[in-house]
Amino acid sequence: MTKPDFMMETHIRCSQDALWDALTSADAVANYDFLGQSARREGDTLIYATPDGFETLHAREITLDPKSRIVTTFEPKWEPDAKTSEVTYLIGVEGEYCKLTVEHRGLAHDPSDGTADGWVRTLAGLKTWLETGEPMHFGGDHLWAEHEGDA
Repeated sequence: MTKPDFMMETHIRCSQDALWDALTSADAVANYDFLGQSARREGDTLIYATPDGFETLHAREITLDPKSRIVTTFEPKWEPDAKTSEVTYLIGVEGEYCKLTVEHRGLAHDPSDGTADGWVRTLAGLKTWLETGEPMHFGGDHLWAEHEGDA
């Protein structure tokens, strides 16, 4: 396996089941996506969309090792001809916490161009929602303003 272009770890006080469900359930996304996006499932793919319906991302599940590992495609829809990359989620249990590791491979650009910030915000939202039960969204709407009416 190749070295990830971006990797991040966090510890979340939640059950393994809760974290697995949050990462695989389309309904859960609206509770932690930092852009306030929702998702819908079409077969093995989660399709993310902004509140106005603009599709931003398709994530097709490649591998599901229940409660421990998920591998998905990362197919950006916000820019024409964007390269598809791959994301691996690794879930480990450490006492009352789950350790979540995200590995992103095959990026066409430097992660500091926005990908890293997106992951930091997404995982912060996921952690907050799972630990408090309160939905977490904190900015990014300005990124989609240019797409209003494109849906």
